Amino acid sequence: MFNVKHRRHVEQQPPGRFVTVSGRKTHVVITGGGPTVVLCGGLGSNWFDWDDCARVLAAFHTVVIFDRPGFGLSEPLPHGETPTVTAEAARILGVLDALELTGPAVVVGHSIAGFYAEAFARLHPDRTSGVLLLESSAERDPWRIVPKRFRIAVAYGLSAALSTSGLQRLLGTTVRRILNQSIPPDGIPIETYDWINRIYSTPSYLEAALIEDFVYPDMALELNTIRRRISMPAIPVTVAAAHTGRTTPWGRRWLAKQRRLARYLDAQFIVVADARHHAMIDQPAQVAGLIAELVSQHEVLDT
Repeated sequence: MFNVKHRRHVEQQPPGRFVTVSGRKTHVVITGGGPTVVLCGGLGSNWFDWDDCARVLAAFHTVVIFDRPGFGLSEPLPHGETPTVTAEAARILGVLDALELTGPAVVVGHSIAGFYAEAFARLHPDRTSGVLLLESSAERDPWRIVPKRFRIAVAYGLSAALSTSGLQRLLGTTVRRILNQSIPPDGIPIETYDWINRIYSTPSYLEAALIEDFVYPDMALELNTIRRRISMPAIPVTVAAAHTGRTTPWGRRWLAKQRRLARYLDAQFIVVADARHHAMIDQPAQVAGLIAELVSQHEVLDT
């Protein structure tokens, strides 16, 4: 019994380190060595969602993963402050600066973080060597029927109700299994289950996820404003869409949406086969290969 408790205590020590970015304590995991790659997770994502992909990349790349405020082990935003595309692009820059990685990096944005990765490239072109938009959010004309202040109030209220009632602790891991059905090729390590149980029962995590979700249309409009103002730099860009292999009307619409995004950005379009939305979990080697290809393309252009 003593050995089991001791093992779990060791495994639950936070990986990586903490740095201060924009006044917030930010959890960062950095591995490997070589050209820099930054992996930005989607809504509610945590560092461990990239574990297998990072292990493949770390043989020849410096891999940076960080938790946005309120996610993973990072400090949440102050009450009343909501994420913006510009601020999240600045956060990527702040993480790189805190790690003293001052050269250009390939930035990967999954799902809603596709907004942040694209904005980073437009706002900080000298620090960007390539972009991978993986299952990226893509909105040409987002709707904002309900005013933002009401949406934020609902997010705070719903988060508080679910946390204080105990429903978050009771259903948090179940919601994770429903929303993220991806399984790593070698299965989910027991220590990851431990982190999921801990993080998904934290009130600040639920609050951060609901707020980021509820301000989605505002951030989509903000990115469109940035697009009209600032062109994409001359760097390699890839848009990658996951496909399970099952043909459905929704799946066809999603692939068409991702192709439109690729055409708009004059980007390469790739389908990651046998994968769900969290393709970096289902197919870490495929996704790592796409990232490594972007690094190689930049090195060729840079010579």
